[in-house]
Amino acid sequence: MQVVVFDLDQTVVDSSHRTPLIDGKVDVVGYKSLQTRENIYKDTILPLGEYMKEIYGDCHIVICTARLMTSDDYDFLKDNGLFFNEIYERGNVPPEIAALKDGEYKTKCLRKYKKTNYTFYDDSDEVIEKFNNYPNVKMRDAKIENLNYPIQTQKRTSRRHL
Repeated sequence: MQVVVFDLDQTVVDSSHRTPLIDGKVDVVGYKSLQTRENIYKDTILPLGEYMKEIYGDCHIVICTARLMTSDDYDFLKDNGLFFNEIYERGNVPPEIAALKDGEYKTKCLRKYKKTNYTFYDDSDEVIEKFNNYPNVKMRDAKIENLNYPIQTQKRTSRRHL
């Protein structure tokens, strides 16, 4: 079964309304203060989120997010039909991995797939640059893919897209 990895924020969901930035980087303290159920449920599904829904069941879906997920985050995914087979988030990995910067964090989380070919959708330039160097990874820039959906995704799958 084909493995497809998705980041969440600005890849599958638009959570920009609750993602404050300082010098282009996420303000973690500010982010946590806005991580309420009410704010989480204001997130919207991006085109790659729709694609994720379409391929669930036909592919092994892995979410690899730098978020520290709450029960409200999990509820939001379920309530919006964003199902997955596996998830890596800062709350379910060892603390030494959770403390790493995004690119290293995701490399460690996905190490079990180092001998598996997979497609990875992420919006972080740091992650894209790092994973572009792995021969087994078909790295996709979510910023571009979300603009081109469904045209580009149709070329990569035989599933019919609406």
